[in-house]
Amino acid sequence: MKIAYIFVVMGLLIATFFFPAGTTAAPQADLVVYDDALASGWQDWSWNATRNFANTAPVHAGTNSLSVSLDAAWAGFSLRVNPALAGAGYTALTFWIHGGAGSTKQLQFYIQQTDGGGGTSTVNVDAPAGAWTPITITLASLGSPGAIARLNWQDRTGAAQSAFYLDDVRLVAGGSGPTPTPTPAVGGMTANIAINNLAAGAPFDARLLGTNLPTWLGQSKLESATFRARTTASGVSVIRLPGGSYSNTYGWLSCEMRANQSGAQPCGSGWESWVARPTDFLNFLKATGKQGMWVVDPNGTKQEAAAVVAFFNSPITDTTSLGIDIRGTNWYTAGHWAQLRAAHGNPSPYTINLWAFGNEVFAGKPGSVDLGGLCTAWGWEVIWTCDGTQYVTGATGGQGYHEGYTEFRNMMRAVDPSILFGAVGTNPANDFADWGNKVLAAAGSTMDFYDIHPYVYYNPPADFATALAAPQTHWASVMLDARTAMTNQAGGRAIPVGATEYNMFSVQDMDNGQWLTRMVNGLFIADSIGQMAQNGYALANQWDLANGRTANGTEYGLMHEDNGWFRSPQYYAFVLWSRFGNTFLPATNSLNPATQLSVYGGRVNTSTVSLLAVNKAGMAITASITVSGSVISGGLMDTAQASALSDQTAIFNGQSNPADDLSNAPPQTLSVSGALAQVVLPANSVTLVRLNTRPVLPRVFVPLVMRQFSASW
Repeated sequence: MKIAYIFVVMGLLIATFFFPAGTTAAPQADLVVYDDALASGWQDWSWNATRNFANTAPVHAGTNSLSVSLDAAWAGFSLRVNPALAGAGYTALTFWIHGGAGSTKQLQFYIQQTDGGGGTSTVNVDAPAGAWTPITITLASLGSPGAIARLNWQDRTGAAQSAFYLDDVRLVAGGSGPTPTPTPAVGGMTANIAINNLAAGAPFDARLLGTNLPTWLGQSKLESATFRARTTASGVSVIRLPGGSYSNTYGWLSCEMRANQSGAQPCGSGWESWVARPTDFLNFLKATGKQGMWVVDPNGTKQEAAAVVAFFNSPITDTTSLGIDIRGTNWYTAGHWAQLRAAHGNPSPYTINLWAFGNEVFAGKPGSVDLGGLCTAWGWEVIWTCDGTQYVTGATGGQGYHEGYTEFRNMMRAVDPSILFGAVGTNPANDFADWGNKVLAAAGSTMDFYDIHPYVYYNPPADFATALAAPQTHWASVMLDARTAMTNQAGGRAIPVGATEYNMFSVQDMDNGQWLTRMVNGLFIADSIGQMAQNGYALANQWDLANGRTANGTEYGLMHEDNGWFRSPQYYAFVLWSRFGNTFLPATNSLNPATQLSVYGGRVNTSTVSLLAVNKAGMAITASITVSGSVISGGLMDTAQASALSDQTAIFNGQSNPADDLSNAPPQTLSVSGALAQVVLPANSVTLVRLNTRPVLPRVFVPLVMRQFSASW
């Protein structure tokens, strides 16, 4: 027997005790189609096009690029491989494109699965002049073709187009491994983005994704299956009812009964036979799963307002007495109005939590009772006072007895103490005879939220770039004014602020260029939601879900009710933000947020971080994303984009007209791993990136160990 002394010295410092989970074998290699020359097995099957496969300038990488001129309308550059490839082996096609001289080249790309047919859906491809732009087209966005026989780049303008250039064309392999990281474009645009996942973050309130639904659409449109399905999929959260100025003359009970009721407010001016009833709105909310917000008629009485709270919120057994109002009308009990709801098809309550006292009541119409010259000559609302203090406290005297915000709030909360009741303010607070300051001074200690309508423009700005820069300053300025007024008038109480109407233009008749319907407004609304979240708004309601076009052809709506519920570009801003998550995280960005790229960081859950990016630069941006304290292991990317800011159709995840529920427009899967994710943000786009993350494990230090082993040799 021998004793062997083996000194095992582990004085090694293990820098990082971390191994990625689920490591698999590398996937098949990417397939190069063109890299200085056309790859073996590929042939040129183009039509009506001039090609040069050995072009020497411009070149993205290496020595050559492809030069293509489209010599006729609908000409195409086509590359054919024989035998055809199995589509399941690949996830995407990537390439670099240069627009040459002149204007942006406008193409469409699609795959043919056989030599003569089997065409997939198309994806628009734009080639900005004078710069290389990286393009990634997922096969999923093309409909996941089973075979790949031909790759086609085709004119989509209906006219010949001068030379553009292609380089580094490749099919990205399927499998679980990472895809190659693209090199930033020579002369192109790159961005470094950092998300702080170590921060606790701030809540992202889904009530910022609200909109409005006007009563003038009527019952039949609210019952449209397409409208309901597209609303459900929109990501919209709270729907404000019954719609703008109509709220101030909408006698809810008369509208519900389709006939004006004795002792109650009339249903507008002869509207009772056609406008949407409270029951129609309730059915729409139930069908779409959305929250409601109701604007009560301030020209009625507190009992009438309490009765509509009961109509939506109370059980039929509620014995809360509403009593007789100042006009001598008996409003019975809360259960009485719940029974009316049940009789009209809804036995159970559908609770509305958010309420407001009138719409833009600071702007009384000429002819309203004018107290001391406070009403404006251009007023547009029917209301009994133009004084902000009386709006809160009520009025007696020559104009009769009218109850104000405080009495309405107390009576309505007697029916449902959980409701939140907003008081109407102005921006700025000293506008309309100091209305906002007066309201804050009179109701600042009790109001549940400060209800304002901070539209950005009345007249169109100089150009699209000016409009896209506006959200970065507008929403902070509006909030600063509100907070300053609260400090001065409400004892510094930080009252929640609700932008219950907003859009690019306050008056659609001024939008002769139809900006509201174009991609520029899609970017504008997406950036506005981010800025409202960043600046602490509690809720927001875009105007509106569907509206109807004016004589100049423009339309406020997320959907166009006179065009088959067509989804405007701004619709997709809500879809993307609804997938953002519930926590707002700090994010930094190396580009100018007003003119190039604005970004917002978020957290979906403990293992998923999000980034919403608004690309205003007019060209694709290669974004390098890091997440502090985290390693990235894949993700998803949703994109709404257009070839130009003037486009009236957005392409969502490769689809120009996706299914009502968006089921055929799934997000792109990102095969990224490590400390950095690099993605391409298309020109004129809003993109949501959701990254799977796991924390970086702490470093482990292994001490010196000496052990003695005995062994028999």
